[in-house]
Amino acid sequence: MSEEISDIKDYKWYIVHTQHGYENKVRERIEKRAKENGMTDLIVDIYIPSETVTSTKNGKKVSKEEFFYPGYVLVKMIMNDATQSMVRRTPGVAGFIGSHATTKEEGNIIPTPLSESDVARIFENREEKSKTGINEIIGMEFDIGEKVQVIDGPFNGLNGIIENINSDKGRVTVKIEIFGRSTPTELEFSKVKKL
Repeated sequence: MSEEISDIKDYKWYIVHTQHGYENKVRERIEKRAKENGMTDLIVDIYIPSETVTSTKNGKKVSKEEFFYPGYVLVKMIMNDATQSMVRRTPGVAGFIGSHATTKEEGNIIPTPLSESDVARIFENREEKSKTGINEIIGMEFDIGEKVQVIDGPFNGLNGIIENINSDKGRVTVKIEIFGRSTPTELEFSKVKKL
């Protein structure tokens, strides 16, 4: 079977939304589950855009991994019901992000893979240590005037309307009604979901 899959070469990159701070754990869990389920020929690469930042704290050098896109992991895989279900059900995974709208096929929602140009831009940005690329792609998921719900932080559970999208920073400005007043609030893409 793995020979057939290698011949097909239908591997695509997908963006997986994770819980903030669990990016490395999600990578480890997906790798472990792929191995346990005999899917290592279907899920071939997991990439977390990051860099190691060294700073001095109390006179000592401290190295820390800084994620370019907190809450997101890229997975190169062949998408089918089994791989999609395995990734979605991995602890710490919130779901897939499509580069555009998802499509329905036989009742299942199929995430849209990243285009080759988007993948090239993300990996190009890795070398330049730039924070654009994924944010632009995720930002395309949202539209100005769209209703969203805050899913994390002090405004968790509140609904609002998107006023502005800043792909460079990976943030949206959402108008939230607080104490009877409409207040514009800037939030990370990962802190809101469409209604």
